[in-house]
Amino acid sequence: MHMLKCYIANNRDGHIVTAKDAMQSPGRVWTCSSCGCQLILHAGSSGEAPWFEHDQRTVTTNVLMQCTHLDPEVKAEARCQKLRSIIGNLDAPVMVLFWHCVWCGNHYSGKKHCTSCGTGIYSIEETDKQSDAN
Repeated sequence: MHMLKCYIANNRDGHIVTAKDAMQSPGRVWTCSSCGCQLILHAGSSGEAPWFEHDQRTVTTNVLMQCTHLDPEVKAEARCQKLRSIIGNLDAPVMVLFWHCVWCGNHYSGKKHCTSCGTGIYSIEETDKQSDAN
């Protein structure tokens, strides 16, 4: 799972510390202020500022999925997969072809709009016509 670099963390006392300040006392335990995951301090190189990396072995995937430092593309893909699974379980819509207006007694087909009443709110599906059409 791809996590973005962190530049701030919580120290053991719960105070927020920048990665630059953390370089003054290496070897301490740092945690993510968003998910609580243990972080690994990196010194940076060639002009890159110090930064923290999530130690993904110390926390579950569910916790990392809620972290603000999770790559937005990973979150977007997870949301798309969840939506696909929800949509895949839905029944296919059935198109209603025949209607009966219970207000005026009119039988019609097509769009749910009774021409006699000028509305479709009193119309119900007419299942007998549908079986005749097959």
